[in-house]
Amino acid sequence: TSMAQIAKACKVTKATLYYYFKSKEDILMAVLGCHEEEMESLKLELGKAGSVEELLYAIAKNHLEKMNQPDNLDFVKILINEAMTNPGVKKFYMAFVKDSITKVAKDVLAPFLKGRMEEMEVRRTYFQFVAALIHFTWQVKMVGALSDIIGDDEAYIRLLAKVHANQLMNG
Repeated sequence: TSMAQIAKACKVTKATLYYYFKSKEDILMAVLGCHEEEMESLKLELGKAGSVEELLYAIAKNHLEKMNQPDNLDFVKILINEAMTNPGVKKFYMAFVKDSITKVAKDVLAPFLKGRMEEMEVRRTYFQFVAALIHFTWQVKMVGALSDIIGDDEAYIRLLAKVHANQLMNG
């Protein structure tokens, strides 16, 4: 995608686009920055969960809803491609992932766990949950449904939440 194509899709001139963004990488980083704001909003909603399992299920449900929006899926494809080829984007993206995992572990999961596990182990377990969720989404959206093997999306994310909640609660 060129800056001219982005400008056309945004219905602005290329000069206007360059006024606000120096490069495609800056645009990617700004979009990812908007995702940070969404995460803060989601954290407030997650505060209503009554258990770790409900919390993980809500995270998974939110993720699947976001990935059912074609623009979000296209953005993920672009971000991954750019992160693989552009060191600046990769660094920014990895910092975003680390920060997101740490924030959820500290701010969202910790109150439920009340010292049951060390913070590093909470982060690892939450990362495993997120990685399984992302892998499932990628498989379903990019390759094809697995419903004949694992059931529908709902059944999968309920099981995923249950397994990882048990791991978090029981060490």
